[in-house]
Amino acid sequence: MACGLASAAFCDTFDAPSANRGRAGELDATRWSASHTAPQLPSGGGVATAIGPATIGACRSGLPAQVYPSQDALVCSANANIASPHLLVAVAAQNYGQNSYRIRQPFDFSGRTGKIVFDADASTAALIGWISVEVVEDPTNAPSFIASIYDNDEDGSIPKNGFELQLQSGCSGDVTRPDVGLRMLMLYNNYKSTTIEPQGTPVCVNTKPGHLNHMEVEVSQQKISIWATPYSADGKSFGTPALLYSAAVTLPFSRGYVSITTHNHASEKYSSDTMDAWISRWDNVGFDGPVINKWREYEVADSLTPGTAGIQATSFPPRPVVSIGYRVDDAVNGPAQTLHLRNVNLDNAVSARLSLSAWYLVYTDFGADPPKFVLRYRFNGKAWHDRKLTAGELAVVASMSHGQLSQMLDVPLSDLVSGDNTLEFVTVNVPQSYPPLVANIDLVLETK
Repeated sequence: MACGLASAAFCDTFDAPSANRGRAGELDATRWSASHTAPQLPSGGGVATAIGPATIGACRSGLPAQVYPSQDALVCSANANIASPHLLVAVAAQNYGQNSYRIRQPFDFSGRTGKIVFDADASTAALIGWISVEVVEDPTNAPSFIASIYDNDEDGSIPKNGFELQLQSGCSGDVTRPDVGLRMLMLYNNYKSTTIEPQGTPVCVNTKPGHLNHMEVEVSQQKISIWATPYSADGKSFGTPALLYSAAVTLPFSRGYVSITTHNHASEKYSSDTMDAWISRWDNVGFDGPVINKWREYEVADSLTPGTAGIQATSFPPRPVVSIGYRVDDAVNGPAQTLHLRNVNLDNAVSARLSLSAWYLVYTDFGADPPKFVLRYRFNGKAWHDRKLTAGELAVVASMSHGQLSQMLDVPLSDLVSGDNTLEFVTVNVPQSYPPLVANIDLVLETK
């Protein structure tokens, strides 16, 4: 049984680094879309979502002590605590940073209860790092939540329709007896969020850094449940699972995309500069159901531009960083760069969309007027297309203190060519004092 599922539609056991590399590091780029975000003024100082070095600890021989994107998703050798190869994710993005890995194959739970499974190091430190799992209707990247719900929280992009399970709470409050429970279930319907927090006596399971807990998420349109075992001594034998939480829901979709996410709230700040990254480990990630195969995806590579940057709102000195995004110039100046999508296959394609992470300066005291914002884009030097913020996106911008959005852009198939394609962006009526940026860009084709 792949990933322990009787009928697995998707399973990844991370047995070896993939030869198909991209933004997702050593994961198979044909199966995984990777996204990095850090929404707190990410385009200041000439950078575009700048990420510093991550100290990875033990993984496998031949690796450097510190890594940058896109080397921050690594397949590690088996060790005494995890007796099989597995995935290590190193998140060095500060100030609400996260690394999120979206399975490109859709998860279908129409008319049934579907199951998502994964083994993960679920250790948590409230203001430093934790893990989460998300299911969203559109193939948008880097799902997160916003600070209007809780003070000093993530201010990331939220999905149009979807749900998130944030594994961020400990029950004991005793660092010598670490455990984890569900902090909150976030539900989204046309960008409107509902936050459900467990009430009464919380349910937690024991964790231990560098060890795996086994987790299962059961999903229907009417109910979501999450189960977890205590940590395993060897990463293969797991104890009896406990029901962390279950809730009646009304989901507005029955097919979506699964993401596994590692968060770094502010490891450098809250560790007094002794921890440069939050590290998580994952294994045996999968889901059941029908295999949905009428799709293809192609990605724009991260910019991977070297530079230096400090840490927002702290006194820590600048250090080497790598930008993963692209700053977008005003239309008066023309495109700042030309991006590329390689080896696109248009056979049997019936529709195309762009999925991307965008950041806009939304503060009115900088002259921002979001209803007038336009993101303009074109393929292969053809006609420009204007994308204004939707009513739902404007509501999100109005409710958050940072301007991080996940956006879907329609693409006429006639703009695309088989083979290599170019892509350019400019903006209209968007402040350039902190320039807008785009990142985590995927072309998603629906096929016959």
